[in-house]
Amino acid sequence: MGSVFHRWSDGFAGSEMGKKSVKKKGLEEEAREYWRLSEYDERVQDQSHWLGSARWDRGRWLAYGDFHGGLVLRLLREHAPAGYTTRLVDKAALDWGCGGGANLRALCGIFGRVTGVDVSVATVAQCEKQLRLLGCENFATLCFPADLPGTVLERLGPATFDFVFSAAVFQHFPSRDYTLRVLEVMEKLMKPGACGLVQVRYDDGSDKLRQKESDYAKNVIYMTSFKAGEFAEQLKTAGLTMLSYGRDLDNPEDRHEYFFFRKEG
Repeated sequence: MGSVFHRWSDGFAGSEMGKKSVKKKGLEEEAREYWRLSEYDERVQDQSHWLGSARWDRGRWLAYGDFHGGLVLRLLREHAPAGYTTRLVDKAALDWGCGGGANLRALCGIFGRVTGVDVSVATVAQCEKQLRLLGCENFATLCFPADLPGTVLERLGPATFDFVFSAAVFQHFPSRDYTLRVLEVMEKLMKPGACGLVQVRYDDGSDKLRQKESDYAKNVIYMTSFKAGEFAEQLKTAGLTMLSYGRDLDNPEDRHEYFFFRKEG
């Protein structure tokens, strides 16, 4: 919790077809099947942050979203272009991997319109249910196939969002190649001048945190992680400019790293 952000100065291209090797395609299909289990599997519901599932009592669920909402506001005030925060009510945000809706609820309190996208029909339904019970009205949702992230761009259209967000999601991606494809989709969804915040898991050199190459269901919690500089390079490759980053802002044992970035223009 005591860690600080550092300024970076301190220290869907084409079709979805033909982009995946046989190995990667297999992992992506495994991921698609795994998250479908949220319809009835309480363990997967917990991993998807369903309110009332194992870890997620109401207090923790709300606090989790409030933490990220507060972080979004702080980073926007510190790093967004002048005037960006003056009319957030007029801006649209995207939550990639909205899960049970804890972060989507927080974003609804910041931005005028928020869209949550996820790969599980059951989880999207749970998200909608909880946000409606909480009185949120300025949101929409979209379910897309896990192995076809470009579907989000096809459905929502380019240059749609002023802000993109994702937390506790990229670490479950089936590969680093898949991560780059998602970032490329995000870049096209962002308006020129839009900002974003993404949390990933960093590789601390341990076997637990190393990148996994097989058996998605077994390795889902620690599937994808990044060594120093690797995710920053992916942002650059996707056409995004990193403005700041910070490690261990939540629970240091989780090895989370947060990246704040923008799309130039």
